[in-house]
Amino acid sequence: MSNFHIESTPQVQYPLRISRELNTRFTKISSTTKIPKSTLGRLGLSRFLDDIEARGITTVLKEMESV
Repeated sequence: MSNFHIESTPQVQYPLRISRELNTRFTKISSTTKIPKSTLGRLGLSRFLDDIEARGITTVLKEMESV
């Protein structure tokens, strides 16, 4: 797994629009785990992109639609 440290890696910011429901879940998980939202976001995006690269966008999106 990649190591994400703000001190060692220059960061780029992206505005991101998410639903209220997703924001509520995101905030709850961040509070519960004490993991900053920025770290959760980087880890989640990295895992999602790895999955697309390994298995293909069509497969990943079909699985997401079935959830």
